[in-house]
Amino acid sequence: MFAGGADSYNMLVPHTCTGEKDLYAEYAQVREEIALKKENLRVLQGTTDNQICEKFGVHPQLEAVQGMYDDGDLLFFTNTGVLTKETDKQNYSRDTVTQLFAHNWMQREAQRVDPLKNADGTGVLGRISDELTKKGLSVGSFSIDVNAISLLGKPAVSPTPFILSRGGVTNFNADASVDTMDSLIASLNEATTSESGVFSELWSSKLLKSISDNTQLYNTLADLETEISFPDSHLGRQLEMVAKMIDSREARGADADVYFLQTGGWDTHSDVEDNLNALFENVDASFKAFSDEMKVKGIWDGITVIQTSDFARTLGPNTGRGSDHAWGGNYMMFGGDVKGRQIVGSYPGNLTDDGELSLGRGRMIPTTSWDAVFLPLAEWAGVEENLT
Repeated sequence: MFAGGADSYNMLVPHTCTGEKDLYAEYAQVREEIALKKENLRVLQGTTDNQICEKFGVHPQLEAVQGMYDDGDLLFFTNTGVLTKETDKQNYSRDTVTQLFAHNWMQREAQRVDPLKNADGTGVLGRISDELTKKGLSVGSFSIDVNAISLLGKPAVSPTPFILSRGGVTNFNADASVDTMDSLIASLNEATTSESGVFSELWSSKLLKSISDNTQLYNTLADLETEISFPDSHLGRQLEMVAKMIDSREARGADADVYFLQTGGWDTHSDVEDNLNALFENVDASFKAFSDEMKVKGIWDGITVIQTSDFARTLGPNTGRGSDHAWGGNYMMFGGDVKGRQIVGSYPGNLTDDGELSLGRGRMIPTTSWDAVFLPLAEWAGVEENLT
């Protein structure tokens, strides 16, 4: 997740539009001083027969993203966001149960993908894990550096998700005061009498399970190294940790894994282009390192990455050469089995405030919902029925 609300209309930009209108010219007019110059865009290859333009471009820093798209391993889904139901300018407030334009609410809904609370307290990746677990698969569930509702399933169905540090796993109690500390902890917490309380038993069992899990992960990851050098950045080290965990799946006995990562800095209320240059440079290098590592290890076809954010940002700039909170935005999905080289959904055909989707300053009502994006991902992972 690009936390903070990524300015994704400067990630995926109209380029060649010879039909009913020149949408790039309209984009440049609406975005004013924060518009990307047409000649600087990286033009995507392939056809976009389902879109208003024949060609689209991506931000100039996204060289590897462009390469994955042209190779058929990456797609964009456009004007996407949380939706309770299809709506319009007159009815969106009444039709939408989510509190719009707020970081906490819209980050949570992008992780839950459950606007009607049919499975309240769970996340979309957690529900996928539940369905795979019910099929008898061993599914690992990990977030890097952050607690994520996305990974939570229904109680007692899937194993509890782990939170891992991007720096690796630290051995529990490495500087114990006595050599027998581990066995002492075990003996104290394994003792059960008729007077033992149910809460103390639960606490002890959780403690021993945590220590056991820590030992297994520490020993499993201790000697693992990646073949590819990853950027020394927050996102780069997170993806490096994911790569090592994927490499350890056989030792862990995992049939499948789900991961949640979050990187910040996307709340660009000022100097949006200076910020995007740095952010996208890091994203591109990190995504390239991860995809190269998966290809070297021969498991690229078993990997799918979906990029999300709280929301997009206003097409119209503010007085600080920045952009503000909006709604529908553009996002990426990539992996060896992704049917890439396409843009799914409908890129808005009118970017002005007169457009049927604009709520003002270029805040676009989404036409593709998060559940429409995650459904094919769940089916690809092996979920055969509707998530419950």
